[in-house]
Amino acid sequence: MLVCLDPGHGGYDPGAIGPSGLREKDVNLEVALKAGSYLERAKVGVIFTRKSDQVPWPADKNKDLAARCEIANKAGADLFVSVHCNGASEQKANGTETYSFSDTGPGADAAKLVQAELLEALKLRDRGAKTAKFYVLRHTVMPAVLTELAFISNPQEEQLLALPGTRTNAARAIARAVARHFGVELPEEEPRLVINGQPAPGVPFKIVDGKTWVELRSFIEVIGGTVQWDEQNKTINVTIS
Repeated sequence: MLVCLDPGHGGYDPGAIGPSGLREKDVNLEVALKAGSYLERAKVGVIFTRKSDQVPWPADKNKDLAARCEIANKAGADLFVSVHCNGASEQKANGTETYSFSDTGPGADAAKLVQAELLEALKLRDRGAKTAKFYVLRHTVMPAVLTELAFISNPQEEQLLALPGTRTNAARAIARAVARHFGVELPEEEPRLVINGQPAPGVPFKIVDGKTWVELRSFIEVIGGTVQWDEQNKTINVTIS
């Protein structure tokens, strides 16, 4: 089992740019890398067409696309998944859609899995699993999928795409779809503590009987406060800046 994950655009090519300046290439990369990490935990082989914003190919669209296909084809990947965000001149355009080259066969089946998982995770408008003659769908020799997570040109969806939680949900959804395509299951994700939209690995916590117990001092300090122990009065004084 080997999947090639392709974070669309990169380097010289920012992809679509949202109203507030969010760049598609950055969203695509983070989602693809996270999806790959989930799949590796499930013992699925993963390769990437790029793992950073430094791309090895020239600033030429055709050579760019050809290089991505060559990476997947030379590695003998069993599935190709290209991750993108949509863009449109009309800011009202919205939703999630996923493409394959044909409307039948394993590529189409994989596209339907990706679309279904993303809809469940992102709760956006269902624009469907569709067909298209995109270069990376035509020139890869394995089943291939290109997914458009959301419209970065839509102000509301751009705001969603900027959230770390949205990107994590999208990555997990893509990984679940790929795992289902290969007939394996993703391991259960360990719970994480997120404070103000950012992971807080330095704050100890545990879940007991459905309740979250957090180590007080670490939690307060992360949100910018202080904790002091008043020995005389046996009091914990918490100050939030």
